Order: sequence, then C-alpha cells, then structure tokens
Amino acid sequence: MQPIAFCNRCRGMKVGWNCRYMVHCFACRISLSKSYKLLILTVFASVLVLAFSTPSTLVFSDQETVRPLRQASPQTPSVVRDDPAVANMNAFLEKYKVVGQRPRIAGAIVASGRKYDVDPRLVASIMIVESRANPFAISESDAIGIMQIHLPTWGSQADKEGINLFKIEDNIKFGTRILQGYIRRFGLWEGVKRYKGWNPESSSSAEAVSDYVAKVQGIYGYPKNNTVAQALQ
Repeated sequence: MQPIAFCNRCRGMKVGWNCRYMVHCFACRISLSKSYKLLILTVFASVLVLAFSTPSTLVFSDQETVRPLRQASPQTPSVVRDDPAVANMNAFLEKYKVVGQRPRIAGAIVASGRKYDVDPRLVASIMIVESRANPFAISESDAIGIMQIHLPTWGSQADKEGINLFKIEDNIKFGTRILQGYIRRFGLWEGVKRYKGWNPESSSSAEAVSDYVAKVQGIYGYPKNNTVAQALQ
C-alpha cells in the first residue's frame, strides 16, 4: 500500500508517480513550498527538453553557442548555374521534353563532348533520337542505355573496361567516344550513319539510316540550305 501525504486542503493524497499526485504537487500551495515546487518544475522541464530535443539539428561551436543547421533548399545543381555550356544544354534538353535527371544528363553530355572534341549538341541530338534520354532503354537489336550502345559490337569492350552502360555518365562518355571514332574516320554525317549501324555493303538499311540522319539533323539544327541528300553524299 502506498503511503499517504496529508494536506490541510485535500486531507490526503497518495504519494508516488501518478498523475493525481503530480497535479497535486503543482496545484496545492500548502503541501509544497514555493522553492520546492520551482525545483520540481525545473527538473520536469529539463526532462521534457532532453526527451524531445533533436541533436542532429544543432551545431555546437567553440563559444558554446547553439544554432540550427540550414535546411537545404531544392536548387538547380551548381554545375548548371556555374557553367554556361551546361546551362545552355539543360535548356536545349528541356526544349525537347527531356525530363527526370536533365541537369545530370546535360553535365555528362558537355563533359564528354569536351573530352572527345565532339559538339555536345550533336551528342544530345543523337541521344534524343536514340532513346529520348532514357538511361534504361533496350532495343530489339540489343542496344542499351541512353546512347543505345550496340552490345554485339561494343559489349565486350565495355565489359573489359568496366563500363556500366546503364549509368548515365558512363553510357554517354562511351557513346561519344564511339561517335568520335566514326567521325574522324568517315566524316561528320557519314560517321553519324555508322553510329546508327549503317553498312555500305547492305542496301537494305539505306532508307532507315537516311530517316535517322534526317531526325538527328532536325534536332541538331543543320542548316536548311544543306539537304539530307547532300549530307549523305
């Protein structure tokens, strides 16, 4: 049985950690002195602060001051803000309804274009035609990723070099490198045709590759006074 604390006001109250007794301690002026009530109130408030505080949101300096951490606000990545070329590429991709990880894609295209001396706008145009900027695209001809790398042709090399063809940066870099090799060997638009997989010994793919080049040129902004037929010569 719990002991009884007598009070001139309420004539008795059970002592212990129960709600009625705690309320009595703070409400009854006779049962507790003012100084003792203040002590209990201070301890109780301290327990509440320690129980519900979030240390992860506080930073302690050498001067023992406390300040809340800044909450990161959603912003355009700094690479887009700081590099005009990436910002322009981001706007270009937005124009063609590229969504999702557009700033990341824009940065990868510009970086790969600079590395391999290929116009990033051309890389972006091919990417849009090939996959609509889908990093997980897989074609019926076993081409995969955002730049549609043809596995039967390039898969072994990608595997040898440890290239992740489903990673945006890896796929764009590898695709740009392949495009650079074709352009250096065969010229601009002939190289684009080869990237598509065109083989001059196979006439069956001529029409399809002509349509492909026309689409790339349309996005790239090839001068209107130069026809697709001239480009394919």
